[in-house]
Amino acid sequence: METYCRLPKGKGHGRPIKLGTFQKEFLEESLADGISAAILATGRGNGKSSGGGALATWATFDDEETGAPQVPIFATTITQAIRSIYGVGVKMIEAEPELRNRALIYTGVATPRVVVPYNGGELFPISHDVGGAIGLDYSLAVVDEIGFQPMESFTAISGAEGKRERSLLVGLGHPGPAPDSTLAQIRREIDERGAIPGLVLHQYATPLGYAIDDREGWHIANPAIRAGFLRISALERDLRLMPEGLFRMYRLGQHIEGVESWLGPNAAAIWDALVSPWTALAEAPTWVGVDIGIHRDSSAVVTVQRRPDGKLHAWSRLWVPAKDKPVDVIEIMRYLREIAAFARVEAIAYDPRFFEAPATMLKEERLPMLPIQQSREVMAPICGQLLEVVKGDGLRHGGDRALRQHVLNAKEQPSLDGRGFTLSKIKSTGRIDACIALALAVAQALRSRPRKPRKPRVGRGF
Repeated sequence: METYCRLPKGKGHGRPIKLGTFQKEFLEESLADGISAAILATGRGNGKSSGGGALATWATFDDEETGAPQVPIFATTITQAIRSIYGVGVKMIEAEPELRNRALIYTGVATPRVVVPYNGGELFPISHDVGGAIGLDYSLAVVDEIGFQPMESFTAISGAEGKRERSLLVGLGHPGPAPDSTLAQIRREIDERGAIPGLVLHQYATPLGYAIDDREGWHIANPAIRAGFLRISALERDLRLMPEGLFRMYRLGQHIEGVESWLGPNAAAIWDALVSPWTALAEAPTWVGVDIGIHRDSSAVVTVQRRPDGKLHAWSRLWVPAKDKPVDVIEIMRYLREIAAFARVEAIAYDPRFFEAPATMLKEERLPMLPIQQSREVMAPICGQLLEVVKGDGLRHGGDRALRQHVLNAKEQPSLDGRGFTLSKIKSTGRIDACIALALAVAQALRSRPRKPRKPRVGRGF
């Protein structure tokens, strides 16, 4: 690698790559006997593309004892793979006559690849779709942006190995915002149950105890600074220009949820700052939002009361369907009756799509049911009110983890007229039902005229 792989860009471009100590240590462990998967997680600018391109190039030209080398480069799309690791590998081959003269480079849109006739080696980009791994027999596979790849794709790629006596799957990248990404799940598994046999994980991240501008913490997350190919001035610039959440994720290697959220890239910090334990008041004015999902989505009920300091306080309850067992709306109806028996419920706002018949029954029992059609025209001002209340420090909550996750799973979907937004899922597998229910409850609380309050009493809650 350090003899034939020339850097196509960055510091030292045109000269053979000089691996940093951290890269050499990673490769030594990854290429050891018994290792079938290896992950290197660092902040941006730590040689992911150049190191990955050099590794892929070496593997393509190597005299592989298990047969002709097959080196796929996985990314979210083929275009992304070409722009990053595969593209760097091709440029390294083109820049070195000893490699270029031994390779055939195909640039067709449908089948870009590098073929090495003397050993039958192939280097090619591929999307991370589960079906893309079927039929592969890789000697080395590289997965780009491992912090953004879904676990099912990584599992499918990993499942393609085993056809040779030895093969290696390498993941490169930095943490992403999703808690169910490949990197997040593997980190969680190792933290909870210890090392995974056959897997190497080298992760460089600034510990959470460090201040965001602590240069010592920057060095911990960015070994390329010490290696000499990452300028600290690049981090100083990004510290001033990037939102905190993005800087922590991209430059400090920290897993930060919600950077794509409707609350902005600091969504997790904004939401967590609203935690303030408080006990619900019996017989106090109360507003409820209901969002029902039957088969795949969860169902959520969010309840809101106004605290003595004037801020709204929210808490939630969720029902999650099992694989073969949908949510039982009878349980949700029972819970709403409990709320009505405990507090002075002013309105129960709900989407009639899946709850029309139960709501009719509850209305006959004199519960204040209020249907809200979840069209864009109706929901845009409701979502805007919720954003205003959160950003205006008018909301508090008890720190419920499920409600937090639903809030961070939601992203802004601009309305057609450009005058507002609704909420949609960041990922199709995420759930935002509690966030929608929160918006419905808050909207009704803001609409209600203040009444002369009864003397409330602290209750047991519900």
